[in-house]
Amino acid sequence: MSNNQIGTFLLCPDCSGGSDDIMNIETSGGLIYEIINADVDDWRKLESGTKVILPPDTEIIAGSKIDLKGEKPRIWVEGQQQPQQHRPPRKILITGSSGYVGQYLLAALAFEGINSTTDDSTYELFLAYNNLPTFEGDLNDLLEQQKLHPSVVKIQPIPNVDFSKSDYIQTIQQAIDGTNLDAIVHLAALSSPAYCENHPADAWKVNCPINLLSFHAPIIYLSTDQVYEGTKSYYQEDDETFPVNVYGRTKLAFERVLLGRKTSLLSQRELASDGQYMPDTESIPPPNPKSTILRSSLILGGPTPLKNGCRKGSFPSFLQFIESRLQGATPTDYFTNEFRSVCYIEDVLRAIRHFLNKALTKENSQVGLYNLGGSTRVSRYEIAVQLAKHLNLDYSTANGVERKLS
Repeated sequence: MSNNQIGTFLLCPDCSGGSDDIMNIETSGGLIYEIINADVDDWRKLESGTKVILPPDTEIIAGSKIDLKGEKPRIWVEGQQQPQQHRPPRKILITGSSGYVGQYLLAALAFEGINSTTDDSTYELFLAYNNLPTFEGDLNDLLEQQKLHPSVVKIQPIPNVDFSKSDYIQTIQQAIDGTNLDAIVHLAALSSPAYCENHPADAWKVNCPINLLSFHAPIIYLSTDQVYEGTKSYYQEDDETFPVNVYGRTKLAFERVLLGRKTSLLSQRELASDGQYMPDTESIPPPNPKSTILRSSLILGGPTPLKNGCRKGSFPSFLQFIESRLQGATPTDYFTNEFRSVCYIEDVLRAIRHFLNKALTKENSQVGLYNLGGSTRVSRYEIAVQLAKHLNLDYSTANGVERKLS
């Protein structure tokens, strides 16, 4: 319930009168709620049909009662400036919500909100994921441990959203009852470069899902630093792109979709044999200009918020993989000549929430594109050594090796 909404006071419209008359409020949407926790004496002095301004922090309890927090009535006078009326909850879709970043993001939005500049917005979070049997049970456990942020009025998982299948749009539309989405945070991806090399057709379908544009909503898109060739340091947004693997090409192609390119998603230099799977973009709707592309580097952080993690048998992030190898004294090779501007998961969340809030509250003239990484570069071997020192573990089994360049 938004603050300062106008309601109509109704004194027991279904009763015959008497001291036990029930007090009700009819909201601007035509719904009637029984009043509880009000200053009873002052409210009973009102005539049925009186327009009132609902007090701040008004809450709907169990869908049938309205909690007025002990406040006295404030009568709204005809001609008085109309308080801001309640708007329907804004619908936000998070794809890949069972993944590492997705789990952190859903927890942040559920418990901390979106940092909107407006104080009356409410949100419904739709959590699309494909196949993680533990996800919904773990999510329920998490939601029982903490209180939702007041702005979040609904959280709904959407299972079996498989971007490699042509019906993923229908699956999402059915879950949101065919209504419009206000924003999409697109995190779903086939992110293993090796898997993408061996399954290029699926990689193109999942990583370049052009039909998402049919929702006409702004898309906050987590792309990758692998759109660059990787032959120099500290890439800038306007540096030339030249992905050297299928994963990078598919991610770059969807960037171009969001930037409004209709033909030739990749240049002749960028194209490779997997280009045969590149989708036809001639008939897709134009992108929403409030979309944002974030080219992320390697993301590091703690264990996932959900107790059973992202995928059975996998490590949430590179840090947990290294920790496991160090604790088991398992000899492991780490590249010394591959450098990444690693970024902390909490910094990634701040960036996503910033641009999500911006998409919901401001008008953008064009799609934004930003590199998302740390201020320094490190090799995988340096990460392993630093983590070992931090955990006071022996790192003699961490072997620094050079990656062979083709």
